[in-house]
Amino acid sequence: MDWFFRDFDHPAYFTIYADKAADAGLEGPALTALLDLPRGSRVLDLPCGWGRLNPYLCAQGLEIFGGDLSPLNLMRHQADHPVPLVRLDFRALPFRPSCADGVFCAFTSWGYFATEEDNLRQITEFARVLRPGGALLLDLAGRSFLQSALAGVEGDWLEFPEDGYLEKARWSPDGRRILTERLCQGEAFCHDIWIPTDSEVRACLHLAGLPVSQAYGGLDGRPWTQQAERWIYRAIKD
Repeated sequence: MDWFFRDFDHPAYFTIYADKAADAGLEGPALTALLDLPRGSRVLDLPCGWGRLNPYLCAQGLEIFGGDLSPLNLMRHQADHPVPLVRLDFRALPFRPSCADGVFCAFTSWGYFATEEDNLRQITEFARVLRPGGALLLDLAGRSFLQSALAGVEGDWLEFPEDGYLEKARWSPDGRRILTERLCQGEAFCHDIWIPTDSEVRACLHLAGLPVSQAYGGLDGRPWTQQAERWIYRAIKD
């Protein structure tokens, strides 16, 4: 079973990512502004998680439909931020073609699959459900920033006592993926995420018919740079 089926549907997920709730007040308005769609636009929030960014999307007058693989996240989302929700797999979205004005994919939610074919399929599915001229906002961690952040601590256990977990991260032998082990609530978790180069991101988007219109290096919309902490791409369907 792929790691994300279990790890994102475990109660410890909300402990490990508790800090993201506080980040939502900054990330939500900023990413919504970079998505840059008019009021009334239909947007698919994929993955929607527990809905931490949903209030900020809705505040802009967007019509939001959420989707996620985790029943636990969807249950919390429905309780806290009720909007139309569906459980789904990115590789086969349960939406008709050209049904959305926008797809919103935040917090490095691409690269989970083990093969490049499946990761491209996720982008291809995003393109399929977008109408011509529709926008994808793809928010990723910058590869060069991660390389710098891991330098000197790669493979070491780091303790986050206030957050209640231990973490150890390392690059895969081929240098393409980050393997992050965590110990939380007496259980072990391991995320295995492809961290693409800028050229790989752009190539996948181009193959899917989603050429990049803008690339940003931060939530404030600053220009993209190789060393930026976040690589945020706005791509428009042909």
